Amino acid sequence: MKLLFTIVFICLVAYAGSAQNKETDSLKIVLAKTSGSREQFDLLNKILEVGYINGESNPDSSSCIQLLGIAEQLNNDSLLAIGYNQIGNYFLRSKGDFSNALEYFFKGIPLAEKVHDRRRLSSLYIDIAALYSKLNNAEEELKYTRKAVANLPEKTSPLYSFMAAQVQYYLCSYFLSQKQNDSALHYAQALNETNLSLKSPIFQAAVHGSMGVVYDRMGDNALAGLHMSKANSLYDSIHYLFAKLEGKRGYIDYLLKNNKVAEAKQQALLLMGIGLQKNIYDVKRVAAGFLTTIYDNNRQADSAFYYSRLESAMKDSLFSQNNLNKIQALAFDERLRIMEEDDRLADEAQRRRQNIQYALIAFGIIIFIILFLLLSRSFITNTRLIGFLGVIALLIVFEFLNLLLHPFLERVTDHSPVLMLLALVCIAALLVPLHHRLEKWATHKLVEKNKQLRLASAKKTIEKLESEKFK
Repeated sequence: MKLLFTIVFICLVAYAGSAQNKETDSLKIVLAKTSGSREQFDLLNKILEVGYINGESNPDSSSCIQLLGIAEQLNNDSLLAIGYNQIGNYFLRSKGDFSNALEYFFKGIPLAEKVHDRRRLSSLYIDIAALYSKLNNAEEELKYTRKAVANLPEKTSPLYSFMAAQVQYYLCSYFLSQKQNDSALHYAQALNETNLSLKSPIFQAAVHGSMGVVYDRMGDNALAGLHMSKANSLYDSIHYLFAKLEGKRGYIDYLLKNNKVAEAKQQALLLMGIGLQKNIYDVKRVAAGFLTTIYDNNRQADSAFYYSRLESAMKDSLFSQNNLNKIQALAFDERLRIMEEDDRLADEAQRRRQNIQYALIAFGIIIFIILFLLLSRSFITNTRLIGFLGVIALLIVFEFLNLLLHPFLERVTDHSPVLMLLALVCIAALLVPLHHRLEKWATHKLVEKNKQLRLASAKKTIEKLESEKFK
């Protein structure tokens, strides 16, 4: 009976997995029939994202390399940022190679900043937070998670829920690591709400796993067991190893804490099998650590020693001094880049403010001269001079508006030269008719003033001649 139940359960899991793969498989069929470079890029990126959301596949090296190759071929900063992000994901989530992953993430950040791609920046920052979570560096994990929050796309974006769910998951994970159970529960509940639209098995498993840990710490064994059981069933059904590892780690911790050693051993051996099959050091390290504890508690010294040696070897590979030094150097270089970029932006803002002030001063001087010439009762002025000064004033106003609106136009047009040129042409199209009207008004005023001055001058001349005649 037990064997029959096991066979039925395996069949159900296999059916669920095949159902989940339908979307990825259909995208791959479309990709095989697509020849356009940009269309291929979008499909490859979609396949990788769907594989993550549905938990159906791991980042694939060939897909990531093809993705980056297309981005380089098109020489598109936005696409390059995506390509670096996906390759970094491959090294982090499929290979456990933290230093190379961080290098690619940091390569993607300035490109995403250049094109003001908040969604990509949020993705890069949350992936860096995931990396620091693996390194047990809670301070850096929280710092980059907050950066991801600050760069979430607009709520109207179709990708908002996807990014918000990742942020909520890592905030929950951070507060769990800090033993702040109320905050962890808050973000687990928020993740559950966000996932109502996503329907991602990975995030649903994370919700149950996190709640299981919280309730276990609170001493509510019934709720803890229920959530842990649901989480483990979901993790068994997904193929995304990065998420599966985190889920199994929490479940085995829970089993050992509640003296369910036999099941903990079974789960640890299952995890070790996956690590050996896929040759992922991080999976083997975690599994070996659990097996060392289990065999040591069972007083099986030989097995405990074997797995202890294996865990030590995996730690040396993952956390060697060279790798840690490279990670620290990359982080230091990124801090320097941010400082230099902040200084550059501050200098640009200062120069822009000064240029705006100069333009206002020049415009004020020109307007003062024009008004002086219009209102003066002693000068007879040529209309051509007013026209010349009006053109100068128009150019100064145009430059002033260009300086004032340039940052806004860059954001709106995504640094597109053609769109920025069109925007400036539209501004000029509004200014020129206004300039003509003002010039016509000023000329009319000037003509009237000149007539009055000439008339007044003629009257004085006549009066002078008449007075001399009577003398």
